Amino acid sequence: MPDLPAARAILLTGTVGSGKTAVTIAIGELLELREQPYALVDLDWLGWVEPGPSSRLTQRAVLAENLRLVWPTFREAGVERLVLARYVEDRAQLDEFRAALPGVELCVVRLVTTQAVIERRLRARDSGSQLAEHLAETAEFAARGEASALEDAVVDNGDRPLAGVAAEVLAAAGWNADGGLASGPARREHA
Repeated sequence: MPDLPAARAILLTGTVGSGKTAVTIAIGELLELREQPYALVDLDWLGWVEPGPSSRLTQRAVLAENLRLVWPTFREAGVERLVLARYVEDRAQLDEFRAALPGVELCVVRLVTTQAVIERRLRARDSGSQLAEHLAETAEFAARGEASALEDAVVDNGDRPLAGVAAEVLAAAGWNADGGLASGPARREHA
């Protein structure tokens, strides 16, 4: 593989309805404007599986393994910036993601917004049992995310333009406006 600049990744996390996928796409649009080689991955799709009863792999293990397998392909394609979206369950899962991306600096950004905004988003996109399930999960996921404090930064994704949220995420990760790096991610101090 040719010499490539150091690879950096952002993992957007947050409760269901916090806007992870929408912000991931908005970041991609900003990186496109900057002509920055990038890849966007909604990690839910890499782990949407029901393993067979005789499988040694869990859903989480499949997700981590798939991420480990796709990263070299992105890198060979010249990707320097990787943006991932996924609710992170715990530190062990975050460690699985880091292990799947050797040599990649990973900045975790948790998206937050009000319960009212989340409910409005979910009602606009989901229906039936999926809506009921997501409405039931959102407060629990938000509380667990707050308690686990796995993130390096927290960004509000309420009723704001997505481009502004995306720019704030990039700044929190230490990515300059031109796509380069600042001195490093703006790390959140954990209590």
